Amino acid sequence: MTNCRRALELKRLRHSLEMPKSATQSASEGPIRVLRLLFWLRSFSIASQIVLVVAVHYGLRLPLPLLPLGAAIAALIIWNSLVYPRIRENPQVSYREVLLNLLVDIAAFTVIMYFAGGSTNPFVSLYLVPIGLAAAALPARYAWLIVVVCAACYTFVVLDHVPLPSVKDRFGGDFNLHITGMWVNFLFAATLMAVFIGAMARSVRQRDQDLVEMREQAMRDQQIVALGTLAAGTAHELNTPLSTLRLLVEEVEESLEADELKPQLRAMNGELKVISERLNTMVDDAGVTSAKAASRGRLSHFIDSVTRRWSAAHPDVNTSIRWREPFEDPEVVTEVTIGQAILNVLDNAAQATAASGGDSVRVELACRDEHLTIEILDEGGGLGGSTPEFLGQRIGSSKKDGLGVGLLLSRASMRRYGGDIELHEQEKGVAARIELPLGELVIRDE
Repeated sequence: MTNCRRALELKRLRHSLEMPKSATQSASEGPIRVLRLLFWLRSFSIASQIVLVVAVHYGLRLPLPLLPLGAAIAALIIWNSLVYPRIRENPQVSYREVLLNLLVDIAAFTVIMYFAGGSTNPFVSLYLVPIGLAAAALPARYAWLIVVVCAACYTFVVLDHVPLPSVKDRFGGDFNLHITGMWVNFLFAATLMAVFIGAMARSVRQRDQDLVEMREQAMRDQQIVALGTLAAGTAHELNTPLSTLRLLVEEVEESLEADELKPQLRAMNGELKVISERLNTMVDDAGVTSAKAASRGRLSHFIDSVTRRWSAAHPDVNTSIRWREPFEDPEVVTEVTIGQAILNVLDNAAQATAASGGDSVRVELACRDEHLTIEILDEGGGLGGSTPEFLGQRIGSSKKDGLGVGLLLSRASMRRYGGDIELHEQEKGVAARIELPLGELVIRDE
């Protein structure tokens, strides 16, 4: 079934390229978020400029140079229409592209200010908006470049501009109209600050949170790699003494004259053989030969084989298994690490139940829309003061003699396929909930 394994690896590779929390995408999510904000900010600005030009020219009857003002607004509309497909496709966007968009906005705003009174226009202070956006979202060198460009453009419209027509005694004179315009400008700028720059700040906080999660994931991966390396080395080191013990047991069995001890020696030799086989299987499953172990089958058969194997290892536990209907049963790749992860959670439930004097473990399974849910409820003593968020995130256990490795590895196995394991403390015991999307594991007809 090597082909199944190869197909699964290809799916996993495509999934890793599309993971929203991957390092590559996390680096590009910041710029694309800023670009989206700029698109909507520009759309709002275009609508506001059209309303103001129409209100001043036709409402206040102050003649404005409509041709250059209309050309600048039309240029912004064309530019925004070119940006829209970019933000829909969710491409890899760089900070340079965001910088270019800001420069286009500043250039168009400068043209509008030049033909609408320059520094005497009450809206000229809106040069601060691109500076605020750049300072919040762009690298320092780009932010300072925006500062320099805005300062230069502001200086230009101070020195040279087309004056606004005088209102004379209408509306209380030019000064009163300017004060009114400043009031409108304040409301406009406050709205921009609250809506868009607030959204920008949330975007930056989300990016920082993503980076924190990536660092935590890297730490967990480092622990898992260290555990894998240690396990492989330990398996290799144990193989030689186990072989020696088996030879010694066989020699003692052959040289022993008393027949009553030979059954015990055979049992001992059998247990040593089982341990050796388990070590070899562990190394094979983690190595190249695991491709031979990949097979295909119905999901229900795969889960049933895992639960039967677990029940056989825990004959003293009363197991109640309930399949919630309707239960979808697609054909899947029976990935060995997924089965081992489920076994680890079941083992934890059995050990917790036995430690508290209980004898029952309930398992409930559901599968809808290619999403598998497994709930495992034990009769143990709970989490022992540990928080569900801590368990499975790093090495640590709520059990007195526990190593804290099983849940860590199980959660890592599930997350490779977009799944997870959650723990919830109940009135009696703990409910472990396994969520596993089956998209990468389902075998589809070509």
